Amino acid sequence: MRLVGSDPDEPYAPPAAGVDVDTTPSVAVLETLLETLTLDLAAAPAALHPVIAEASVARSAAMLADQLWPAGRPDEIGEVERFFWADAAHVLGERRDLESFVLLTSLARTVGPAGRLPLQRAHVSRLRTQDEVPEWVTRIAGFRLTSAIVSEDITGDGLSVVLDYDDEQHPHTLVVFVDNNLGGIIKDVFVGPPVDRVLDAYQRGGRVTIRTVRPPIAAGIILQALGETRDYDDPPVSEDFEFFTGLLVNRLTQMPERPVRPPMRPLLSPRQREHLVEDFLESRQAVGLPDDAADIVRLWIDHAVDHTVGGPLRVSGVLVELFLAHWLPRKVLADSTYFDAVPVVVKAWLEFAGEQANLPLDTIEEAVDAVDVWQPALEAAAMIDTVGAKPGERVFLDDATNDLEDAYRALAGLGSPPQPDLQGLDNHQAATLSVLAPHAWLMAGETLGMAYAPDAFDIAERLVRDAPDLLAKARLSTWPRAIVWLIAHRHRLVGPGEPLTPYTLATDLSSSPATLRKTAKLLTDTLILPR
Repeated sequence: MRLVGSDPDEPYAPPAAGVDVDTTPSVAVLETLLETLTLDLAAAPAALHPVIAEASVARSAAMLADQLWPAGRPDEIGEVERFFWADAAHVLGERRDLESFVLLTSLARTVGPAGRLPLQRAHVSRLRTQDEVPEWVTRIAGFRLTSAIVSEDITGDGLSVVLDYDDEQHPHTLVVFVDNNLGGIIKDVFVGPPVDRVLDAYQRGGRVTIRTVRPPIAAGIILQALGETRDYDDPPVSEDFEFFTGLLVNRLTQMPERPVRPPMRPLLSPRQREHLVEDFLESRQAVGLPDDAADIVRLWIDHAVDHTVGGPLRVSGVLVELFLAHWLPRKVLADSTYFDAVPVVVKAWLEFAGEQANLPLDTIEEAVDAVDVWQPALEAAAMIDTVGAKPGERVFLDDATNDLEDAYRALAGLGSPPQPDLQGLDNHQAATLSVLAPHAWLMAGETLGMAYAPDAFDIAERLVRDAPDLLAKARLSTWPRAIVWLIAHRHRLVGPGEPLTPYTLATDLSSSPATLRKTAKLLTDTLILPR
């Protein structure tokens, strides 16, 4: 996308005298920014107008940076940006209505170095002659950060960083919620009431610890979490996050002190994890547990340490949900004997961890109760007894599962997969089919809908029976995904105007389009499948 009428090979010159400024390249964009700002202000109470104006323009400026500046070659990007803001400053500087002055004020105080000088000059020029400027307009982007607090849930599910702007006319806070269960991403950003009311709400709610931190430390926590959030293409964030992120970044970058990076999160070595398992097995909570207890607890520790923030001793109902209903079923293929042992072992581990962390009994009980709530989702993924394998044996899938995406997919409600016919198969084929077909059934039902689950089951059964040598050409965990990919294309669920695109389907399947396309082609080239 390039600005109409711009030529990156020619230096920018301001419009000559007598030129109609309403025909310059930036006018259409400015009209959109002005309309957006007007609508955002109309939807907010008057007390928040200076904050909303700053947030609206910061968001618009960030969108422009994404859409306009990267369009040019690297050596011309800066020139395109300078051209646009100089042109915008000229256009807004010639107008006299209050709405355009509010936009100019907001831009002059939020736009980066490439456009700041011409916008500030235009703003100063208009300020000398502008009539009846409301007091709140002078407050736009003029708030000073006075203090910061961090509120952490005792379950370790997340924390809130509260930035206090103690202004006499417009006191407010910026509240940033960091979700530890999703890898420490920022889930929400919103404008809150004055800090004393926020503290009162936290204290009345209980179950949190509150500490005061220096603003640079708060900024460091936020920026690290923002980096985690931007590592994902489509993180599950709130609408307020989308609106206020530009405002948040703008204010943090204008702080007089540099942000302080949080300390590195400690990692548990494999040996330390094994020691933790051994400590649990020697505890009173481990008495009478099934033989698979050590393996199940090690999986819990690996999930808590490698895929969430806060360490293995966190006791949380949300963490129970993620482990039982999402992570474990998509990481492990196992029979019903193994999965039957999981709930009782997890309950014992939660009691052990809660005791080690000295947590209140009601917090531990709440997490233990969550095991019963999410046990049906785990049972939906339990495979039938595997022929030729020991009871309780489990098989790992791949290590590429995207837990952020998986956390918002549920297996609950799919029911139990059908039992494949193992007659005529040797032990190895029977063991493969007993885990592959039900997993394809579950994945198709989860991704495309239950109407497509039987088809996936049949294809998996034909693969094992008719083309067993083909299995060696891809990882076991890739075949269920390729089967779902094949079914989606065969039923024309993917493409323009359809519910899915190749990219979104591949994301849902935690794989790449190239891998899925290649593996599905092996199926169609080898098996006689209806098209």
